[in-house]
Amino acid sequence: MEAGTRRGDGDGLIVVRRSRRLLAFAILVAGMLLAAGIAAYRIHASRAFFNPPALLSRFPAEDALVLSADFAMLRRAGLLTASKGPIEPEYNQFLDGTGFDYRRDLDTLIASFSHSGTFFIARGRFDWKKLRDYALRQGGSCYQDLCRMQGSTPERHISFLPLRNDALALAVSTNDLAATRLTKTTAPVNVPLPSAPVWVSVPGSELRRQNSLPPEMHYMLSALTNADRVVLTFGPEGQGIVAEMDATCRTQDDARVLESQLRSMTGLLKEALTRDKTRSASDNELAATLIAGRFAQTDRRVTGKWPVQKSLLDAFTSGL
Repeated sequence: MEAGTRRGDGDGLIVVRRSRRLLAFAILVAGMLLAAGIAAYRIHASRAFFNPPALLSRFPAEDALVLSADFAMLRRAGLLTASKGPIEPEYNQFLDGTGFDYRRDLDTLIASFSHSGTFFIARGRFDWKKLRDYALRQGGSCYQDLCRMQGSTPERHISFLPLRNDALALAVSTNDLAATRLTKTTAPVNVPLPSAPVWVSVPGSELRRQNSLPPEMHYMLSALTNADRVVLTFGPEGQGIVAEMDATCRTQDDARVLESQLRSMTGLLKEALTRDKTRSASDNELAATLIAGRFAQTDRRVTGKWPVQKSLLDAFTSGL
């Protein structure tokens, strides 16, 4: 009887140990599932937050030039190299004051340029304390998350705040609270967006205001002033870089006229480049890029394509 009792006790201990192991295993599995669920939720929330249509819904609902750039992709493609020229003094001061360098710390940027101001949402790595300290050293002020400072002219006010730890909202406007407009979303943008690492969407109204463009681009884009909207994309193709244009016109006849004008202006620009020997090397390179354009027209759309040399991109970003 005693031996039987001891065997029964041993069986009971084995059952208890197995139960504990099963319980521990169940707890481990539940913990792993919970961690995986949290990670999946965070990934989904991050993707949803940085989804371009959702981000664009934060910008003022008005006719605006919109720029999108995937700096992380450009870095992987080797297109973000150190500037070969001297760094602009104001940008150098910003680098020293904040420790932020877009070539290293910026992953994506979406910007909107309109009558009410210039708005940016940037994804990257930010030292928020350094950014706040920089604003204060520049004579600005910070209240809770929002920082404000004076821009280069009296009517330009800079405001910025964190949307997340890895997302910065910044505005340059006559309104020194303009960055707060980027904290709220409206209906997501439902138009197709380019997949290229860099794209620019230009409304027709902006194409008719070209005062700040280089002469060659002003000359070329003057043919686009009747387009409803023009989308320009930039990205790697093979061993080089290509720029593409997609212009939507009001009618099919307008599209045919636009394609003809672009072809004619390309020819005239080629002749001008041959005659003018006083241009700088960078102007010559820009003009050479423009005259290499190829165009096509389908219904109300006109497309264009230009090969772009990396040295031209370096010239545009020199000093930054």
